[in-house]
Amino acid sequence: MTITIAIILVVLLLMTLVLFFLVKREVNDINNKSKIYFTRKAQEYTESINREVNNNSSKEEEIKKENDDKRINEDVNKLNPTVVYVEKRANYEINDLLKMMKQIDNKFDVNNINIIKTFIKEYVKNDKSKVHRYSDLLRMKKYIDKIGVLNIITSDDYSLKDKIVHDLTLINEDIFMEFYSGKLEFEVEDFCNFLDYEMGNCDPTIYVYVGNNKANYDMIDKRIKTIYSNEIYKGIKIVYLNKMYDYSLS
Repeated sequence: MTITIAIILVVLLLMTLVLFFLVKREVNDINNKSKIYFTRKAQEYTESINREVNNNSSKEEEIKKENDDKRINEDVNKLNPTVVYVEKRANYEINDLLKMMKQIDNKFDVNNINIIKTFIKEYVKNDKSKVHRYSDLLRMKKYIDKIGVLNIITSDDYSLKDKIVHDLTLINEDIFMEFYSGKLEFEVEDFCNFLDYEMGNCDPTIYVYVGNNKANYDMIDKRIKTIYSNEIYKGIKIVYLNKMYDYSLS
């Protein structure tokens, strides 16, 4: 009885092993067939995409060539009439410009000397306090320039700024305190900006800007300085006390 059971178990074990190997072989066979199938499909798909890309590239090249040919033909067709048209148009524009300039000369006929004399009479006053203030501001400016802004900024001499403050105070304490009051230290760059602005506000010079480089109106008044400007076509511009008065056609 015991031997029979053992034989049955051995037979069952052998059948199980045989069945296992059969199933495993079948699974491997299915996997191999699947890989071959998907590889072929992927290759077919890739070839299809490549054909489509090549077709599109060919179409784009054909379209580009057609556009280039069309543009070249259009340019060639435009060459002859353009030359004739531009030549005639240029002559027309020159004639029209000369006519317009003549009209401007007739309508914008100004007397610069009369303008300057009238300006001096209405706007320029002999303010001695401003003249004195400008003189002191100019002395301060020349003092700073003599030492040199860069030398002051880069100097390691801590007593230099104290000396500068002292000397500027001697020139005009009221003007210097207008700038320095409330500040913790003396900054030479800020002080130079202050001087330039204040000098413009009380500069007695009358700057007359002209469009003719041969014109000069300095003889009208000793305070006038004539300056040429290529931006002015006719008339003049006057700058006085940081304000510009425009009597020009630019």
